[in-house]
Amino acid sequence: MIVGSLGLLIFALQGQYMTRILVVTDLPDAARMMYRSAHIYLMIACVANVCAGYFAPHTAVTNHLQRLIRLVILVSPAMFIWSFFNESTISDLDRPIATAALYLLFGSAVLLFLHDVYRRMRGAPTG
Repeated sequence: MIVGSLGLLIFALQGQYMTRILVVTDLPDAARMMYRSAHIYLMIACVANVCAGYFAPHTAVTNHLQRLIRLVILVSPAMFIWSFFNESTISDLDRPIATAALYLLFGSAVLLFLHDVYRRMRGAPTG
């Protein structure tokens, strides 16, 4: 929850940086798209962190899969911030860090879904 909340604050500051310093509205379309998409990716990762913090089970019992997913979700905002400052300025449309972070977030969601389905099929509580 803390990482997500701080990340949303950074998201707001990043928006001001884009408006006041970079003046992205004056950039060519491709460059503007690169900055804005990286900005939105950060928001998605931060919202995922807030949700993960809010819906986290209140028990100390967690398995390895849950720990791995939490780690991925915690690291993703840093990956998107790195991508914003380092990959948005490149004229090439390839963004290996942002792409990896997006795939990791997507994979985490799929694993959470499959884990929940497995637990329901076994009759275990889903909390």
